[in-house]
Amino acid sequence: MKTHGRIIAVAVLLLAAGCTNAPRVLQGTVISYDAASKDLVVRNEREPGSQLKFSLAHAEVGAEPKAGDVVRLSYRDEGGTLIAIRVMNLSQQEELQKKGH
Repeated sequence: MKTHGRIIAVAVLLLAAGCTNAPRVLQGTVISYDAASKDLVVRNEREPGSQLKFSLAHAEVGAEPKAGDVVRLSYRDEGGTLIAIRVMNLSQQEELQKKGH
């Protein structure tokens, strides 16, 4: 019985550890992007008036974002710092589609 209880305890711990810091997704309009520092500020579409700052230092980025572009990004909150994983520039994709690319 003790072994069975330990197996269950280990399984619960592994499940809990795997579910901590799952990526989130956000879509919004770029307020600013600093290419030198890799900081992106986005206006959140779901919360009018709110702006979030993301680090793109290690992110996979398609077309470089610029003010006014609509982007969708996946990110993690690491101790209050929002770390982008992937950035998709929806505005740039629309422009390419209009040009036939």
